[in-house]
Amino acid sequence: MTAQAARALLSLLMALPAAAAVDSEAVALLAKSVIAFEHNLENEKHWNWTISETRELVDKSGNTLQRFPAVQSESIIMGTGRRCNAVTAWGDHHAVFLKDAPPEERCQAYNALGTPFQVALLLKSAKARITGRTSGAITIAVDPDKPRQKDPDYAIRCAASIEAVIALDSATSFPLRIEGKVVDSGCDANFMPVMHDTAILRTPMATNFHKGSTFRVVYELQKDRFDNAANGFWITTEQHYDQPMSEFTVLYFWGRQFPIRVQGGRRLVKHVTTAAQEFGAGSQLTFK
Repeated sequence: MTAQAARALLSLLMALPAAAAVDSEAVALLAKSVIAFEHNLENEKHWNWTISETRELVDKSGNTLQRFPAVQSESIIMGTGRRCNAVTAWGDHHAVFLKDAPPEERCQAYNALGTPFQVALLLKSAKARITGRTSGAITIAVDPDKPRQKDPDYAIRCAASIEAVIALDSATSFPLRIEGKVVDSGCDANFMPVMHDTAILRTPMATNFHKGSTFRVVYELQKDRFDNAANGFWITTEQHYDQPMSEFTVLYFWGRQFPIRVQGGRRLVKHVTTAAQEFGAGSQLTFK
């Protein structure tokens, strides 16, 4: 072995422990993030929110071909103290299903997820590495986890198919921003839609969030009006999804079905914003 080769090998061996330490630190930080994320759910009882969603079908150049009705929903508190989201208004003035029904009925009718993948499961990834630090955030890259993509649990398969960059709050380890892409087929699935207003019987439909979809989820801390940090609540103030749609003929969301009336559509772009208000408070915080 030449002296140059020996030095190169020595440099590589010296670098290995450092690389391993960085990976271990990333996994440890994500573990703290999971705890913070799950603890945060306990504070949702102190807050109300409304959500506005828009959807449009675009061509390969990003030009809008068809817009779908905007929809607004609100948080509803159930007897258990947990919340769900239920529709309050449609952009095309369509009558809202069960608008005046009791909370439990409305929650069972809609049962919508906050995000199309389980954030906590993505944060539990062991395929992680630190890619940046600032005074306010630590950035961690998460790679897909091939072995977990064969798990019988859909939520685990989907999280394991995502490649993402996650910014964690330096002080609390809560995720500030998650940007990613579904790079494998673990999120591909079929579901049986339930139509709220018609007796249309549908065959199983493919989910919109599947391989090739990209997304951005942004969280903001909502501070208690009395400066009680224990009642603060992190909420998704912005969500953005860009999903391949070339073979779809109908779109289903919030209990309604919409025909795709144009040709040449390539992607469904969905954008979500949230306005949050502390329960019983007089002021409202709006994010766009």
